[in-house]
Formats: sequence, structure tokens, C-alpha cells
Amino acid sequence: MSLREKGAVLARRPVAWRASTRFFPAKDAAPGGLGFVEDLLNTASMGKPRQPDLLADLDSAQAWLDASLKNLRRVDPQAPAAPITLDERGLRRIRTLRDALRTALSGVSDTRTPTIEATTSASFSSDGPMLLPRGTGVEALRSYALIQLIAARYGGTAGRLKVCANPRCQGVFYDRSKNCSRVWHDVTICGNIENVRAYRARKRAERGAPA
Repeated sequence: MSLREKGAVLARRPVAWRASTRFFPAKDAAPGGLGFVEDLLNTASMGKPRQPDLLADLDSAQAWLDASLKNLRRVDPQAPAAPITLDERGLRRIRTLRDALRTALSGVSDTRTPTIEATTSASFSSDGPMLLPRGTGVEALRSYALIQLIAARYGGTAGRLKVCANPRCQGVFYDRSKNCSRVWHDVTICGNIENVRAYRARKRAERGAPA
């Protein structure tokens, strides 16, 4: 079995990503290494009820990173090797990466968000060309995250990584629907809440409208 085939087999197994499982079951996570990007985005303080920011301090950020890198090695043999020890500078950089990725994913233009730059290397083998992350520490994570997003774009799946349309939630989820039409991370939680809110708003507007 080739390295790519081995990675594909591992990627099909559900992984309990530390941040993302706060919002949905492990089986619903994004596939392969894209699950790591999704998990990074879901470390933010959000959700309903609101979950704490897993990158709020060094201890919680290190605990998240250790768990996520362990999962990442399960689904992608080419992922950055663990462990990566964060310091205050590294914590600031990984927060910046998360915020920049979230802004890009939401489609909101924000001139304050820095451009995400990273270096990669290319590998050529019988499996075909492959981009590999470069750098150490957070730089390696930045490189890996961008590679995953590029691969998803060329694979036609980048549009399936979405931010929940409920402004009080904004959890990131992977849309597995056939026509890629989901807008809520969970229709029974966020979808029903927003639909009820919209219904009540329409009723108030009707009562206030002239006969």
C-alpha cells in the first residue's frame, strides 16, 4: 500500500477533534487534514451555548495543539511531527492564523487581517507530485493549513467548509449534503432557532403594517 493510499484509509476513520466535537459528532468532521483546519477554526469562543476560547492562554492552547497533532498524524502521515511547544509568540501567531482563516472563510473583507503567507516544498514520486509543509513550530502548521485549503480548492471541496449562519454560533462545519446547501452547523439547534426568530419578526411586522 502506497503512502497516499495509507493516508486515504486513515482519513476515512472518524477522528474526535478536540475543538470541533464541541459542536458536532466526530463522524461529521471534515475529512483528512482538512479536519485540522476545521478544528483550528473551532477553537474560538463561539457556539450556543458559548464555548470557551481554547487559545485563550498557553496551557489551554498547548493542550489543544497536543491533542490535535496526535489526531493529525492518524489521518495524514505527511503532517507536521509532534510535539510542537508553544511560547507567547507562537500563541499570538496561531491566533492570527486562526483569525485570518476565519475571515477568509466567512467572505468578509477586513483590511486589518494580514495576508497569510507560508513556504512549501514539492515531492515527486510514483504517487505523483505532492506539496509538503516547511518550517518548524507554528510556521509548519501555517504551511500545512494552506496546503490543505489549496488541495480542497482543487479537489472541489473547499466550498463545503462553512461558517454557521447563526450569528450567535458561527461554528465551522463541513457540509456533506449532496448539493452543498447547508447553512447551519446543526439545523435542530441553530436552524430552528433562526427560523423561529424570523417567523416572530414577520409576525411583528404584519401586526405593525397598515391595513
